[in-house]
Amino acid sequence: MCCFSSFRKWIERRRISFLIKCIAVLLFFGFVSLIVTVRISQEVLKTSRSELSLHSEEAVTAQVFLVILLLSSPKNVEQRDTVRTTWLNNDLPNVKSFFVVGTKALSSEEVSKLNEENRINRDLLLLSHVQDSYRSLTGKLVEALKWMDTNIEFSFLFKGDDDTFVRIELLLQELQNRTPERTYLGFFDGRARVKKVGQWAEPNWILCDRYLPHARGGGYVLSTDLVSYIARNSDLLQHFSSEDISVGAWLGPLEIQRIHDPRFDTEYVSRGCSNSYIVTHKQDVEMMRAKRKSLTVSGTLCEKEFQSRLSYVYNWKVLPSLCCVRNNSAVP
Repeated sequence: MCCFSSFRKWIERRRISFLIKCIAVLLFFGFVSLIVTVRISQEVLKTSRSELSLHSEEAVTAQVFLVILLLSSPKNVEQRDTVRTTWLNNDLPNVKSFFVVGTKALSSEEVSKLNEENRINRDLLLLSHVQDSYRSLTGKLVEALKWMDTNIEFSFLFKGDDDTFVRIELLLQELQNRTPERTYLGFFDGRARVKKVGQWAEPNWILCDRYLPHARGGGYVLSTDLVSYIARNSDLLQHFSSEDISVGAWLGPLEIQRIHDPRFDTEYVSRGCSNSYIVTHKQDVEMMRAKRKSLTVSGTLCEKEFQSRLSYVYNWKVLPSLCCVRNNSAVP
C-alpha cells in the first residue's frame, strides 16, 4: 500500500512536470510568433509608406521646407528617371519630391511596374481613383494637394511637370526670402482669351472673356496656407480643363501676394535658355541632360544663351488684358 502511494505521487509529480514543460514550450512559441508578427507588420507598414498610396491607412508624416510635386503619366518612366538623375536632388534634407500618377483603369501589369519603380525610388504618389489623362489633370492636382495637406508639413509647394527642369538651390534661395503665407509665385498671364475649341477648350468657363491672372502651369509655387485652402474647399471648386487656369480662378478673390518672376520659363513653349532661369518648361530628356552637363562643367545653365520668344514684366497697375506686353528683349 505504501509503495503504491509513493508510486502514485511520483506519477503526479511527473505529470505536473510534463504540464509545466508543455506550458513553457507553448509560451515560448507564442512569444516567438508575436515577435515575428510584429516584425512582419513593421515591414508591411514600411512598404505601405514607401508606396505612398493615397488610400493608405497610415499617414506618411514629414516636415520639410519645400515639397516638389511633378505631374507625370504612367508610361513616362524615362522622363522621371532623367529628372531624378539631372536636377532632382533627393539628398536635400529640407526638400521632399513626388511624381503624381493616376492608376485607375491601368492593367495589373502596369500597376505592378509602377509599384516596383516606387519600391526602388520611393517618390511616386499613386492615386488609385484618378484615371490619368489630360482631361483629369485638374482633379489629379486637387487630389495630390489634398494628400499633401493631410500628410506633409511644409512651408512651400512647387508644382511642375515631368518635362520641367528646376534649379532647386536657386529656388530655395528665392523662397527663403519669402513668407510662407499667401504667396503665389510664378510666370503670370492675365490677358489670354478663353479657348472654346481644340485641346485647350474650356467649355465650363463663364466668368469673363479672359482667363483670370494665373501662374503658367510649367512651374509655380504655393505657400502652405494656399494649398490648404484649395484642399479643404475642393468640394466647392469648379474644375476647368487646365489646372493652372483653375488654380488662378480659385485664388482670384483672395488677398494674396501674386509674384511674377521672368526667371520662371513656364509657358506652353520655352522662351529659350537664360542662365538666370530658375525653372524651364518643355524640356525633353536630351535637353535636361545638356543642362545638367553645362551646370556640372561650367556652372551655367546654358551652353549658349538664346531667346526664341520675348518675355515681359507683368504690369499689375493696368487691366489684366493690358498686363503682359512682350516688348522688352532685356527681360529673360
